[in-house]
Amino acid sequence: VSDAGVLKRVDVSLVGGTNTPSFRAKSASGQSISNTTHTVLVFGTEVIDTDNAFASNKFTVPTGKAGKYFLYAQAGQQSWSSNRFLVYLIKNGSTDISASEETVSQSYYQTCNTACIADLSEGDYVEVKLYHDSGSSRTLSTGDRTCFEGFKLT
Repeated sequence: VSDAGVLKRVDVSLVGGTNTPSFRAKSASGQSISNTTHTVLVFGTEVIDTDNAFASNKFTVPTGKAGKYFLYAQAGQQSWSSNRFLVYLIKNGSTDISASEETVSQSYYQTCNTACIADLSEGDYVEVKLYHDSGSSRTLSTGDRTCFEGFKLT
């Protein structure tokens, strides 16, 4: 860095950030979702969890890590018939912070996803819920088709 012709050294640790905490979890088994219920999704496989902040199917903001977060959730249908299919992110058990809805007119492997940037405080937690109205209980796809991930923006 030059300051009026005088070269100065800046340590690389002062530039940029690490985008942590970050996490990614995915479904380990096909979860059954009852018709016309708002069901918390189960994520049985943690892929990334830099700050041990993902547990019990929700992400909780660690101490000292308040700020803006990018959050993304996706759920995959396992060959469902005609229905309305809603995936949404819930903050602290009751506040919707993001939602997306798909209407399916035929039987196939549809996915629905939602993403947002949320302002979160220490101790806030976020979980994913799903609602459908296909007439009976349905099973979600496993693995990467049903996932929840996020990271702190620097």
